[in-house]
Amino acid sequence: MKTQTLKQELSETKYQIKLAKNTATFIWGSTPQTPLKSSIDLKTRINPKELLSLANEFNIPVEKKKILVQNLEVYNRLLIYACVRPSLGKNIESIRKLEEQILGMTSWDAHYWASAFRELWWKHGKRAELQSIIKAFRLFFEI
Repeated sequence: MKTQTLKQELSETKYQIKLAKNTATFIWGSTPQTPLKSSIDLKTRINPKELLSLANEFNIPVEKKKILVQNLEVYNRLLIYACVRPSLGKNIESIRKLEEQILGMTSWDAHYWASAFRELWWKHGKRAELQSIIKAFRLFFEI
């Protein structure tokens, strides 16, 4: 029964995050199992355990190496975290502030920042091109 429910959730999922060794790929679309290049919102280096821990805070189902997100707002929050987190290095205080910000931000803030990150990713396809907006995010939220 549990397997059937998970298969149903997977088929209804429009947003997912594929996790590899140290990489997360954010995918949206009606066919996330076979994503088109245009349906990739972000690909970044991040420790998958951190993203899984944050997904757990939102009670998001995980199947093998995929975080299955049914809610755009939660997807946006995870995308923001994955985008900003690598810029913090090993600074525990900054990482904690980022987590608190992600959990406490308004849905409008999450939508705005995730859209800004996505648009730059779609335009350039390189994480290096996101550095100015990552810096703006960190300055705005004092991280």
